[in-house]
Amino acid sequence: MTEPSLVALGLSPANPMPPSTKSSVQARVHPPPANPAPHLPALAAGLRPLAHTPILVLGVQSDILFPVEQQRELADALRMTGNSRVSYYELGGVWGHDTFLLDEQNVGGAIRGFLD
Repeated sequence: MTEPSLVALGLSPANPMPPSTKSSVQARVHPPPANPAPHLPALAAGLRPLAHTPILVLGVQSDILFPVEQQRELADALRMTGNSRVSYYELGGVWGHDTFLLDEQNVGGAIRGFLD
């Protein structure tokens, strides 16, 4: 996980590493949209049982099976339930949906950041 990502999570690296141009993990923190899509309130209602559950949502910019826009909407709908413990990470991998299998460093870093 990159140092800026750790800092965004309020963490500090154990062994500071030199900056990498290959880093693709970005923590995204944003409030629910001011003008949500018409289906978002219904989605939030269905997700209401998860209102007090910490949740990690990972999106990959090149994933065409589960587009990053859908992952953002999922995170937004979870926040609309009142869940303040939703973490959203957007990965910039070039492997599409397989990024979750191939980009161990960034996917693992996002998971470690969420679990810490």
